[in-house]
Amino acid sequence: MVAHQGPRGDLEPSDISVQTKEKADVDSIEIVSQNVDTSGRAEGLIPVLDSQFVPSIGAIVPKFASPRVIEATNEILEGIRVALDIFEKANEGFRKPELVVFPAGDDIDQVVTRLKELPERQVLGFLTALQENLVRRISEQAALTIPIISLAPASVQHNSEDFISIVDVADPSASRALAQQAISSGLSTAAIVHSRELGSTFEAEVFAEVFEDIGGSILGVFDYPAGATFFEDELRSAEALLPDVLFLPVPRQDVELVAPQVTFFGLDSLGIRIFGTSAWSQDEVLEVVDTRHTDGVVTASPYPVDEVFPAYVKFIEVYENLHQRTLPSLSPSFGFDAASLIFKGIEMGARTKEELLGALNRITDFPGATGILSVEGGKVLRKHFVACLQDRRRTRISPFEQAQPILMPPLPDPETDSIPEDAPDRIMGFRCTQSIQ
Repeated sequence: MVAHQGPRGDLEPSDISVQTKEKADVDSIEIVSQNVDTSGRAEGLIPVLDSQFVPSIGAIVPKFASPRVIEATNEILEGIRVALDIFEKANEGFRKPELVVFPAGDDIDQVVTRLKELPERQVLGFLTALQENLVRRISEQAALTIPIISLAPASVQHNSEDFISIVDVADPSASRALAQQAISSGLSTAAIVHSRELGSTFEAEVFAEVFEDIGGSILGVFDYPAGATFFEDELRSAEALLPDVLFLPVPRQDVELVAPQVTFFGLDSLGIRIFGTSAWSQDEVLEVVDTRHTDGVVTASPYPVDEVFPAYVKFIEVYENLHQRTLPSLSPSFGFDAASLIFKGIEMGARTKEELLGALNRITDFPGATGILSVEGGKVLRKHFVACLQDRRRTRISPFEQAQPILMPPLPDPETDSIPEDAPDRIMGFRCTQSIQ
């Protein structure tokens, strides 16, 4: 599988590694040197003079796949070639970088044999879009110690240092950012409601750990079975605790069901602020959920509000110049980032696979096309930026701001039909600070 992501969206897996009997257009090992001229040099890169070293990377691609997988694979290779081009222009002291394209069919034993026959000096690190289980089988049988960056989502339990996934099904960065936002804005107690799906459970656990580590108190954690559609028991249990924050790290498909029930059961009318991970801010969710249920929700996304990363702009510029077409999907940007991480390791001084492995695991805050990247525990994590949802869009919120309650006059006493003098205003949901007139 590979994930698609845009400047406003979040990681969203789509099939790329389902193998069928339709043949891809790569049959044998192919060594590619970049020969297309593009203008400009990559900003922030320091040229390194090393005339003897050949910066070569490999790409293990499906040999038999569906047309959709073939197309996505070729787009990933396009992104890798953009990284080669930018690296070459920024490091003219190196020999021309090479990409070794290695087709992997259904016969794992044959793949292992051909990998062992490759000259060890030829490839410093591999990229692949194959599924995690296939990569592990190939790596174990070939006794590979070479770093592999996978464009397939890793399992939640994945923590291998030599097999790094650039697409993570559960990035802890969102939960960490939201826990820090809650504490810095004066919200010190929280309850959590989450799905029993592994990704949702993982995000809940990360939030709880960070929140308590920096001084907060988790009053209760309530989970529901995957596929559930009604959440009264869990929401009522959280409501009874009267926390400052209700954290809802739920899958995207659940947001459409959970959000209306939060307001239906009146949790937001009790002054409980709603925090949710990146699923809440995806366009597909905001387009279908009424704003009454999302306004004032605090979320975190790999992209800052109303900004596009310079690295993404540079990637688009070189991609269009190199391939003479507009970006067809987001697949090339993941291929670009995966290759760019290996080249970053080379720029850090790596000349052997062992040195590259060490360099990769030291990379932090690397500006990529899909976000600000760091490598941690065998996963590529993206820095997340906190935002507040208002009118189906993300708005800026400072670390010290809270979503503000919408106050309405109190209801009259049903017996006297009058409003007591000391009756407080009612809270009818929340809105972002900037939206207050």
